[in-house]
Amino acid sequence: MTVVARYADLAGRRALVTGGSSGIGLGIAEALLGQGARVAVQYRSHRAAAEALAARHPGQAMAIGADLGTEAGCVACVREAAAALGGLDQLVHSAGIWNEAPIATLQADRLEEIFRVNVFSAFYLVREALPHLGHDGRGNVVLIGSTAGQRGEARHAHYAASKGALQSLAMSLAVELAPGTRVNLVSPGWIRTPMAEAALDETGAAIAATLPNRRLGEVDDVVQAVLYLASEASGHLVGEDLAVSGGALLVVPRGQLVPRDP
Repeated sequence: MTVVARYADLAGRRALVTGGSSGIGLGIAEALLGQGARVAVQYRSHRAAAEALAARHPGQAMAIGADLGTEAGCVACVREAAAALGGLDQLVHSAGIWNEAPIATLQADRLEEIFRVNVFSAFYLVREALPHLGHDGRGNVVLIGSTAGQRGEARHAHYAASKGALQSLAMSLAVELAPGTRVNLVSPGWIRTPMAEAALDETGAAIAATLPNRRLGEVDDVVQAVLYLASEASGHLVGEDLAVSGGALLVVPRGQLVPRDP
C-alpha cells in the first residue's frame, strides 16, 4: 500500500513540470496537484494526456506544448507557464530522452540531440525561470537525473554522460542560487515507465535479481522523493542527489547485464 505524505506548504505553489504528460513527469504533476499546487504541464508529443490532466483540474492545471530540444522552446515554455500561473515558485524538470547507441556506431546527431534535450534544456529552463523564483526565499528546482550518471551504462554512454552533466549542473546551481532557491536532483534507477518498457521486458527480471530489495522501481517511488524535495520538509537539503534505485548503486553495475559482442 502506498503511503502518501501530505505537505501543507505545497498548497497554492505554482509549479512547471516538464515531461508532465507521461511516465515519471505525469506522476509528479498529478501528485503536486493532489497537494494543492497549481501546475503547468509541459508536453512535446502526448498532447491528449496533458490536456486530459488539465481538464480534470480546471483552474489548477494547464497544458503547455513545447519542444525543449531548442532554446526557443524552453524560453517559450517558461514564459507561457509564468503568464498562466501568475508567476513560478517551482520547476521540476523531468523531460528527457533515452536510447541505445554503442560508441562504435554513435552518430553526431544522436549525441547532440540527447544533450540538447537532457542537458541544455535544464540550463535554459532554469535561466528563464530564475526571475520568478525565490522572492519569498522558497524557490525550488528539482532536476530528474539517473543513476547512469553516477556509474555509467554500457551502450548508453551518451545518455549516462548527459545525466552526469545534469548532476554537476544541479550541484553548481545549488550553490549559485542559494539561499533563495534550493536545487536538488533525483536520480531514478530502473523504473517501470513507458520509455523503459521495452528494455525492461527483456532485462527487467535479471536487473531486479541484482537489487537488494529484489524489485524494479515504480513511478510512485520517484514521485514521493520529488514531493519531499519540493516541500520545506527537506529545507536543509541543498544540492543533493537522491537516488531512487532500490540500492542499485551498491551492487552490480548496470553495464554487466548487457550482453557482450563476441
